[in-house]
Amino acid sequence: MRETYPERQDLMEAYFRPLTRWTDALQRDFAARADWCVLPYDRANHPPVVALAHSEDLKASPGDVVLLSAAGTTDPDGDALSYRWWYHEETSKGIGPVLIAGGGAQDAVLRVPEAAIGSTIHLICEVTDDGLPSLTRYRRVIITVI
Repeated sequence: MRETYPERQDLMEAYFRPLTRWTDALQRDFAARADWCVLPYDRANHPPVVALAHSEDLKASPGDVVLLSAAGTTDPDGDALSYRWWYHEETSKGIGPVLIAGGGAQDAVLRVPEAAIGSTIHLICEVTDDGLPSLTRYRRVIITVI
């Protein structure tokens, strides 16, 4: 009898997703830190500094439109930046789908789902530079739905 591991690959991926989603960024961060030990400052890559144009803690009602902005975000090396706004579902259970319009841009828009009343919606602003290795930093926005 041939053993297969894991028997249910789909379940294993779902179980470890909260951890593995960070793996690539962690590895690149470790590589950059090694560079910092041996390269002059101007030859090593440094992470972006994520800024929000609003509070990290927002309040909204179901159906409200929330404008999200990472305006003011910078990179110390002048690298080009890419943005990704995403819904952190593990911390916002029971709400259903949360759609972010323009989630791949510096500015995005979220319409608060009707099912979210009395809960919190956790959003992540993920910013990655195009240096070598590319580095990623994050900011969390928590919307309390009243």
